Amino acid sequence: MKRIMTVMLAVIYITTGTISVMAGEPENNDAQKKESVSDSVKVQTSENTDEDRPKENSWRYLNGELIPQEDDATSNARAVTNAWKKVNGQFVNSLGKPIPGAKKKGMDISEYQGTINWDTVKNRSDIDFVIIRCSYGSGYKDRKWEYNVKECERLGIPYGVYIYSTATTVSAVEKEAENVKKMLEGHQPTYPVYFDMEENSVLNLGSSTIGKLANTFCSKISGAGYKVGIYASLYWWNSILTDRVFKNESWSKWVAQYSASCQYQSKYDMWQCTSSGKVNGVSTNVDINFWMSDEPVINQDADRVMVSDENIITYTSHIQSYGWQEPVNNGYQTGKPGYGKRLEAFKINVGGGYGDLGVRYQACIQDEGWKPLAETGQLAGTEGKSKYIQAVKISLTGSQAENYDIYYRVYSQNFGWLGWTSNGQPAGSQGYEKRIEALQIAVLPKGATIPGTTDNSYKTTGKKVEYRTYVEKQGWKKYSADGEQSGTIGQARAVQGLAVRVNDTQYSGNIVYDTYMQSYGWMGEKANNTAAGILNGGKRMEAIKLHLTGELAEKYDIYYRVHTQTFGWLDWAKNGEPSGTKDYAKRIEAVQVKVVPKGNPAPGATSIAFKEAKIAYKTHVQTYGWMSKVHDGETAGTSGKAKRMEALNIAMVDSSYNKEISYRTHVQTYGWQKWVNGGKNSGTEGKAKRLEAIQIELKDSLAD
Repeated sequence: MKRIMTVMLAVIYITTGTISVMAGEPENNDAQKKESVSDSVKVQTSENTDEDRPKENSWRYLNGELIPQEDDATSNARAVTNAWKKVNGQFVNSLGKPIPGAKKKGMDISEYQGTINWDTVKNRSDIDFVIIRCSYGSGYKDRKWEYNVKECERLGIPYGVYIYSTATTVSAVEKEAENVKKMLEGHQPTYPVYFDMEENSVLNLGSSTIGKLANTFCSKISGAGYKVGIYASLYWWNSILTDRVFKNESWSKWVAQYSASCQYQSKYDMWQCTSSGKVNGVSTNVDINFWMSDEPVINQDADRVMVSDENIITYTSHIQSYGWQEPVNNGYQTGKPGYGKRLEAFKINVGGGYGDLGVRYQACIQDEGWKPLAETGQLAGTEGKSKYIQAVKISLTGSQAENYDIYYRVYSQNFGWLGWTSNGQPAGSQGYEKRIEALQIAVLPKGATIPGTTDNSYKTTGKKVEYRTYVEKQGWKKYSADGEQSGTIGQARAVQGLAVRVNDTQYSGNIVYDTYMQSYGWMGEKANNTAAGILNGGKRMEAIKLHLTGELAEKYDIYYRVHTQTFGWLDWAKNGEPSGTKDYAKRIEAVQVKVVPKGNPAPGATSIAFKEAKIAYKTHVQTYGWMSKVHDGETAGTSGKAKRMEALNIAMVDSSYNKEISYRTHVQTYGWQKWVNGGKNSGTEGKAKRLEAIQIELKDSLAD
């Protein structure tokens, strides 16, 4: 009856006042009227009736109803009365044992907790933070969202946010993200904005699709300036969320496992340990959570840190798509964290009135490594080259520098805000190909408190040089590093291109390299990961040379060797020496490169790194005719095939010496032939006469 009256009143509202309402109308008429109304008016609001709102279905919900969960706190006979409380300064689990790493205790809440007495929560509970559900699905606001968030802000209770996602497509998750962004307008959550992944409809989408959903949401929310995270059960984390995007270290991980301990093996920030928690001020059971890391990255703290003097420095950055940013003062951030835009350059200036105080800084650039130091006001980085900075170093100079420490940190792609470092130490990453998106600097009086954590200020693979080869019919191989093989062995494929880059050395300078190509010779030096050689041009690479420049050359030696056709691995060459062959017509098949500290032993033997042919010769053989040219001690002719040799041609590789070598052959029936100089044939062709003897004479410089 209630449903009939609701529909009929809607009809009266949108038509005229002349329609009669009869409570006893048959149900089929009601259905017809309801259909006609829905055809003309479709309204979706956050206050839709229970029948209209979608129903959550997951390991926690069945048709929108919470499923009672058994955990140690409720089912274990050994569960203690002080479960999940702080005892002697430590949080304990359902068995009364300390929870390793637990820093803060929180709860997550939604409309299912009803109207919470937040004054009681604030003053009479042990809750340190709250994670508030803002919405579920696309466009469905949690009925208690506005009340809960306003109360937390009124009382100063730190909070984060989560959305229960029902999206199964990218377009649907985009709508969810936009809805969350609108609801967050005017609010400043301290803890992350979490994407709750538990809906059953997502389970069979496949790891790649699930990864795209999560990445879409997190990219849009982080792009709006919020720290983001993923909520899922232990099973989901281990078995469902397997796409590589979930390794993004800038995403906070929230793990649900209702047990006395969390068995998740990777790093996580928050553990949801029970759904049957009791909190003063909340009339229902509530989920209890523990924050397991240091203080959270506060969403709004990226803007600035507290400093005693904001005017001592100013700095600016050049950001992809945005160009130069407005200068900011000491303690503030410059850049676009979370927008997916590379920081390409930066400048730092010192304010007036600080005496003999300057600043020196350095950028490690994509493919180019550490560039020379820049001084106060100069540009570090690049403009117009579309290259990102991946690490920086900053230090103070001048007689007043001893009175200050300069701290700095960077926002790095996938890693998020890294820890603080200071006074010329590297900040950022090398070897991971991750761009810096923002930079923050704080100049403080000597000995002042560090602005924040110093953990993970610089991430590195430890590999100093990376290189790759372009292989015939296979294209570019993956990067190899520090003596690893790049190329192929046993496949008779020529290397046709080479690219080398500095990876992690913390010193300025480049790796410069040259290639010797079939028909062309030495091609000219390249650097900074620029391709050297002739890609897919049908020409083999026969030799290489590499050397270091700048500080790299002062600190390191560079060794390299090649695997060549016929000769296999040659010995190691170093610092600009040629490696490979010349005039043997032998292809390079693989390359190894290694950088070692200056003066340290070579990686291996160094005696025969390069083979250059002096003499070339070929033979005319019964049945086969003229055979391929060979060099310097190689066998010419055939062996074990009972084929006669009929003629010979000998030449110096440097043809100017051909006049200094002469030879003649003794031929069956004909005897000794006339003497000929280098490059001429001696013997017979097509007469079926075997060559029986050879005489060779060297003259002038060759004779010496």
